[in-house]
Amino acid sequence: MRNNIYITALALLLSAAASAQTAVAPPPQPADNGPSLAVTMQFIQAKMNEVGKINFAAYTHDNANGQDFVDQISVESGNVVADPAACRISYHRTLINNGAPTIKDFTINLRDVLNLSVITGDMAVTQAQAEGGHPARNSRVEPPIFVLVVKKAGNQENWIYLSDEEMANRIAKAMVHAVELCGGGNKEPF
Repeated sequence: MRNNIYITALALLLSAAASAQTAVAPPPQPADNGPSLAVTMQFIQAKMNEVGKINFAAYTHDNANGQDFVDQISVESGNVVADPAACRISYHRTLINNGAPTIKDFTINLRDVLNLSVITGDMAVTQAQAEGGHPARNSRVEPPIFVLVVKKAGNQENWIYLSDEEMANRIAKAMVHAVELCGGGNKEPF
């Protein structure tokens, strides 16, 4: 008789636990946790198209030979199209470095994005110098600018130049949300 009571009590506890588990709602999916992909992409497109031309000077010191030099740089990104159906952002960029223009069209497939970060212009120019074979150079940018670095598969990066840190962070946050909705992002568990 005593064993029957324990078995009945155990059955009631298991039944109550099962009922409690089924009553808990599953965690929200990314689509439920923020604006829709269409709204997010519209925000990204509008804010990137508002940026306009950014002019700055990069003051660089070469620690290897003691030389100092200045680059006068102008960057303008425009014709931004954020396509939610294709999970893609495309834009046209004109970069002029000391009078020499580089004009190029870029496409960011959000499914290929691994991560995003916002860095200072100082860090961006110093990194570009190191990648160009000059690791002993340090740079300072005036006026301050910010770069949204979009890292994609295959060690590819897109750099989006912005003059305002708050706007850079807002666009980065929206882009992270769009990447999640499109199924991109770093899939490594740790």
